[in-house]
Amino acid sequence: MNEQEIISSGLLELYVMGNTTAEETLNVEAWAKLYPDVATEIAAIQRVMENYAQATAITPAAKVKENIFKAIQTDTASAITKNKEAVAAKVYSISPFWKYAAAASIALLIGSIIFNYAFYNKYQSASNDLVATRTELQKQKDLAESMHNYMKITGDKNAMSVSLKGMPDVPEAAARIYWMQDSHEVYIDPSNLPEAPEGMQYQFWAIVDGKPVSGGMINTLKDGRVVHVQKMKAFGNAQAFAVSLEKAGPEKSAPSHVFVMGNL
Repeated sequence: MNEQEIISSGLLELYVMGNTTAEETLNVEAWAKLYPDVATEIAAIQRVMENYAQATAITPAAKVKENIFKAIQTDTASAITKNKEAVAAKVYSISPFWKYAAAASIALLIGSIIFNYAFYNKYQSASNDLVATRTELQKQKDLAESMHNYMKITGDKNAMSVSLKGMPDVPEAAARIYWMQDSHEVYIDPSNLPEAPEGMQYQFWAIVDGKPVSGGMINTLKDGRVVHVQKMKAFGNAQAFAVSLEKAGPEKSAPSHVFVMGNL
């Protein structure tokens, strides 16, 4: 993978959280040494996580400290009383300083546990949000790029639009071809074709000198989104175009079931 693929993969966020496998951890550390941008991204993720956790940290309630002091004082007094009853010997009293020091240490320990627990939860939440945001941004970027390409092709002055209409058995099917008169490139908008059944796929054809010539297989969906424009094979001389429904796999040499067709 290149730098951008590594950064957008989500592995760096998992690495910072400590949720990568041993192999993934070694890969990330190797990438960080090899690619400066990867190392910079890791540092940026760490800063985001730390800032988010500190900004949303939960301070233990004052009642927690009060309850701890009461519990320690009660336990200390009880221990001294039992010691007096069990041993008829000189009893050394505990200095109040050490009692309060012990209580303060325990309070700090509990507070630290509460803070670390809250920090972990906020850290985990922030990491998940960051990964989700990156994924959504990438989807929006891909969508914007797809729409830009569509508008560029359909708005080209050399683009000849050809409507492909459904055959009598599938009248609701339709597609549109954009044939570039200068370069002879061919683009198809298959968004109005019915969803292909399981194990089936659409294939594009050009009718050249009265014979069908394959223009490639058609993808109606990409990453869960409807495809609005796909570049097919170029044809310098074609009289018509068609789309057939075929079994998924390699291109077929002749159409089996033609769905839509239109003349150039």
